[in-house]
Amino acid sequence: MPPKLRIAMFNTDTPVPTVRHKWSTYGVMFQELLVAAASRFTPDLTIEITEWDIQKFEYPPSLADIDVILVTGSAAASYDADEWISRLDDYVLDVYKNHRHVRMFGSCFGHQLICQSLLREYGVRVEKDPNGYELGVKEIRLNERFRKTLGGGSVFSRKTPGSLRVQMIHQDHVVIPTLESLPESWMVFGATQHCAVQGMYDPARIFTLQGHFEFNRFVNTEIMKVFGGKGKWPSQMLQDGLDGVDADDDAEFLGEIVLQFMLEKEGSEGHRQVNGLLTPPLGEK
Repeated sequence: MPPKLRIAMFNTDTPVPTVRHKWSTYGVMFQELLVAAASRFTPDLTIEITEWDIQKFEYPPSLADIDVILVTGSAAASYDADEWISRLDDYVLDVYKNHRHVRMFGSCFGHQLICQSLLREYGVRVEKDPNGYELGVKEIRLNERFRKTLGGGSVFSRKTPGSLRVQMIHQDHVVIPTLESLPESWMVFGATQHCAVQGMYDPARIFTLQGHFEFNRFVNTEIMKVFGGKGKWPSQMLQDGLDGVDADDDAEFLGEIVLQFMLEKEGSEGHRQVNGLLTPPLGEK
């Protein structure tokens, strides 16, 4: 039977009107990139998507047929008191503790909420960044431990580089007291000059990214115009952000990294395996 990857897309916001006519949900953006990555490296893989509106308290009736939960970005903050956020926080913790077959990936708000939910007891928190917004395409320096662990230093047989560029638009960040305070299996994905925690990784369980590999120039530009236009942001800040968007990024490679994470599961002979698909062996943790 051909391999299948079943993803539950947890949409936590709606794209701005000028974007919505092309991508009705953020989940659709992720789907396009993941399907494209699969077509390049695992053409026999079928990616099956179900979408859920988390702001409307929509959740899968069962997790038995789900391999991955993907939590999208949102204009909301993970520490807001909204009931839908509190419920999602509890849900993520329950999945991690009681449904070990389900991996979780989070982007921006999703990254922050997953870290808040699962690492709260270790002193990890989410707060507004005192340095303000991080906007436009930024270079992430990848953590060496992450590079050696996911795929043993390669992604679908392509060497993982030391840095990657990705679109950013966020004012909150994840704060870790000390790396030593984290559970042993957890590691930071990478850092920018602005933000020290650009993602988290717990092998075969959790992967998060602060940036938006699902956004292209058009999407991030339109979001900035809505968030910062009409005097909401200082004019120079908005212009700098819009200028920063117009740069090449590594969204394609990040899509491959995320897909490799979604496919990894401890299998025989030290390989990661899912539904018969083998990926490169892991390096040392």
